Parts: sequence; structure tokens; C-alpha cells
Amino acid sequence: MDYDYLDELRKNASLDMSVTETHGGIFCILCFGSDRFEEFIPSDRSDDTTSISLQIKEYREALSDLVTQDDRSLGEGGLDFELIIPSDSYSVVERAEGLSIWCQGFLDGVTFLMAEQIIEIDRNKSKESFEIIEDFTQISRLDPHSIKEEVDDELALMELIEFVRLGVQMIYDDFRVKQ
Repeated sequence: MDYDYLDELRKNASLDMSVTETHGGIFCILCFGSDRFEEFIPSDRSDDTTSISLQIKEYREALSDLVTQDDRSLGEGGLDFELIIPSDSYSVVERAEGLSIWCQGFLDGVTFLMAEQIIEIDRNKSKESFEIIEDFTQISRLDPHSIKEEVDDELALMELIEFVRLGVQMIYDDFRVKQ
């Protein structure tokens, strides 16, 4: 699944949370071994539970398939997953903004899991993971408009994307092994 496909499903379902933020949150939930996806995967029922939105149901099913696929990829440990952010056909600014929002979604997931007391991140026991989360915080504050359409910025963005992917795998390995 790619960004454009999922974003079209999201728009058809009239949902506000971006695909990149949603995917970042989903990865966080996977990394920490939780099954609490309700913050990121919408219910397919209306608030009064009397009706089902077919568009939301379709989006929900696509996200559920993505959860299964990403969980398997993380479990295999081969970095065989992609972040759902705008593709190379988008400008470097749009992709940088997508990466920033993806990291914010991941951080939102951390906040949710900590608030629900599902996880506790001990800085001393999980030093590398704690530092990666701090780095994700910095990336989430990235000002994409400060980026120019130059080769150096393109390479820097590619390196950041790979750093995030590696960081996610490291957090997954750190917390899943401890379970």
C-alpha cells in the first residue's frame, strides 16, 4: 500500500488525521507490543453505533491489512517496511513535511501508551530507544519550508528517512524482546 492510495481512502471517509500521522502512530503501537489501535484506526460505526460508513470501513480494512503487514516486517527484522509518506514523485518539501508528521504520529502513540500506563520508558534501561524517541521529537519539529529543492537536501532527507526506519526497528527489537 502506498501513500496516495491510503490518502484517497482517508479523504473518501472524510477523516482529518493524515495518513502519515496515522501510520506513525500505528508503528508506535506495534513497536511497544500493544493492541490499542483505537487512537489511529477509526471505528467503522457512527458515534451512536447505528450506522456503518462504507468509506470508513474500507479505510479501516486497509489500515488493518497494513498493521498485519508492518507487524510481520518488523518481526522479521529485515527493514522490509516503508514509511507511509509522500513518494519520490512529491517535492522534497512535501516529503520532509510527511516525515515530520509521521514522527509526530509516532510520538502521539508514545504519549497515548504512556498515559494509558501501557508502557513505561526507563531512560536507564532503554537508553538507545529513549534517544531515538528524542531524535523523532526533533524530526517532528522540522520546518519543511526551510528545505530547498537541492541535491544536498534530497540526500539529507533520504538519510533521515533511513534513520527513522532503523530507529523504529531498534525500538521494536528493544521492547518486543523484553516482553
